[in-house]
Parts: sequence; C-alpha cells; structure tokens
Amino acid sequence: MKSRIILILLLLLAAEVAFGQIRTPIEIARQLGMSDKAIELVKNGEVVVEELEATSDKDLSIALVARLDASLEEIYEFLRSDALVELSTITLSFGEIDTATFSMAAMELPDDVLQQLVDEPQKTFQMSTEELALITEASASGKARVLEAYQGVLSARARAYWEKGVAGITPYAGKNRSPRIDLDHANDAAKEFIQNSVVRAELDVIPSESSSKAKHGLYWAVQKGRDRAAPVLNHRIIYAENDGEVTIERRFYSGYDYDALQIVTGILPLGDRQSVAFYLNHTYTSQVAGFGGGAKRAIGRKLMQKELVAEMERAQAAVGAD
Repeated sequence: MKSRIILILLLLLAAEVAFGQIRTPIEIARQLGMSDKAIELVKNGEVVVEELEATSDKDLSIALVARLDASLEEIYEFLRSDALVELSTITLSFGEIDTATFSMAAMELPDDVLQQLVDEPQKTFQMSTEELALITEASASGKARVLEAYQGVLSARARAYWEKGVAGITPYAGKNRSPRIDLDHANDAAKEFIQNSVVRAELDVIPSESSSKAKHGLYWAVQKGRDRAAPVLNHRIIYAENDGEVTIERRFYSGYDYDALQIVTGILPLGDRQSVAFYLNHTYTSQVAGFGGGAKRAIGRKLMQKELVAEMERAQAAVGAD
C-alpha cells in the first residue's frame, strides 16, 4: 500500500505541474500519506527511498524523494546541460543525436569490446535477429567494418524511434525481449493516475510530431556494465511550466545488462533556493523474470538502489554548488 501511495504522489506531481494547480510538495506528501518522519528526512537533505509495485515480472521499480538546494531555474539549466550525465560513474562517453541525420559516427567502442563483437556478435550486445545477421556478415571484414555496421544499427533504431515513437522499437532476439512492451507497461502505470492531457500526450508522443512546449532530444552513451562497456540510446523530455518541472528519461535501447528503462522526475519549489525532486524509475530486465523472479527482483532492487542513491547525492551536491 505504501508503495502505491508514493507512486500516486510522483505521478500526481506531474499532473500538478501541467495543470498549473501547484501546491507545495509537503502538502502533496501529507495529503497522500507520506509519513512525517519521511518528510522530515527529505527536509533535512536525506534521500528517501521507496519500492514501487512492479508493472511486470521484468520490472525493477524504485522511487526516490530528495531536497535540492537550488531554484527551479537553476535545476532546469542543470538538466538541460551535460552536467547530469557527467555525474554518472558508469558513463564513459556520450553525445546528442542529430535528428536530421541520425549519425552515430561519433560513438566509438573500447577495443576489447569491439573485438568481442567481431568474434562473438550473438553474445556481445542485444540486437534483433536481422541486426545480428548484419553484424555477423560484417565481422568477416574486421573491426572497422563491424563498428560501421553497428553504428548503422543504432542509427536505424534512433530514426525509427524518432519517427514512430515506442511503436517503432524492434524487439531483441529471444523470448520476452521487447523494449516496446516494457515501455508500454511503464506508460500504462503513469496513465493510470495522470489525467492531464498535456502530460499524457508527452508519455505517448511520437517525438518528431510533438507540438507542446516540451523539449525533446535523443542521446547516445557508452556505459560500463557488469563485465563490458555497452551503448544505450535515450530519449529525454523536459517540460517546465507554472513553477514546476517534469523530466522523462526513456532508454529505448540498451546493449547489455537490461532491456529498457523509464524515469519520470518531477520537481517542485520548497522554499528560497530549495526544491524537492520526486524520482520514479522502472528498469526492465529479463534476468529477473520467470521462476524465482521475486527474489531476483529484490536483489536487483537492492543493488540498483545503492547506485541511484549515490547518484542522487552527487546531483544534490552538484546542483547546490555555487
């Protein structure tokens, strides 16, 4: 029950921002049942963590609530910059995708990972059967050709997503490996509570067709995984209006470790140069599905929580710095 209350809190926040019916984050928290102890922890600068009801047997879901010592304008500029990416301890390189060309030429892979992709394409990165066939064919010509072919795979995925939205995501090879289905689950969870047409539209929007005030962008990154670096493709939406902000971060391709993720972050003013961030994360991985999934999800959440709390604490320090 408590996790459901926090979910309502986070998603109502997005509706409040878009509706223009702003109340303080403390009023919202108390109305929806967040304990006084948890509220005091947030006010004192601690990161409060809550588990959320899973949307599928692949879902590792978690919520964070934290105070940020900065104004909404300062936070908005922080989110629009590269500063948030630079705080990540797992990101090796990143860049924005030009939605006119969708070129991925700037994305390089570590030499050992690229060699593995040449030697074992089916065991290196997640791809569709057709994409794997392209890489396997290119592997006969060596690393340079494989990198070019893989960049082409990612470029095609970025273009399809930009032009078709979630419906344009190609499943990975294997059973139950569809980021589209995963992200549909994440959106359904949000739309169960959000009634405002603006925010609902941004959850479902085809990026190239968005006509709202929201800022849309596509980005690539190469990140450290369990035992190899792997690329990811992200869609970021920033919506700011009426003294509040909502950011949606959607990972519509992940090369390794997990299948997809969606993060909804809402920010409301708390006081003079203070704000509260409400952070909702749904990460989907086939590694926790099936028999014994409950135990595997619990372990996965615990590991994910440690890194997310540390990253939020780094964000608190960075956004509050002079």
